Amino acid sequence: MKYKNKEGIELSYEGHKNDLSVQLVKDVVRESIKVGDENINTRYPMQGWLKVKNFLKENFSLDD
Repeated sequence: MKYKNKEGIELSYEGHKNDLSVQLVKDVVRESIKVGDENINTRYPMQGWLKVKNFLKENFSLDD
């Protein structure tokens, strides 16, 4: 299921092969998934979630 905001607007990154900013966003999302996958099967899986959250907050400036 794709995310839609409260106005019903859906984000789409399909295509855009030549758009460097779109490719960078996709890379950051892929890397966050990788961080989560690497840390989910540890003794403390919640630590993996915290690493993913911090990674996304830092790379998307979500604390602003």
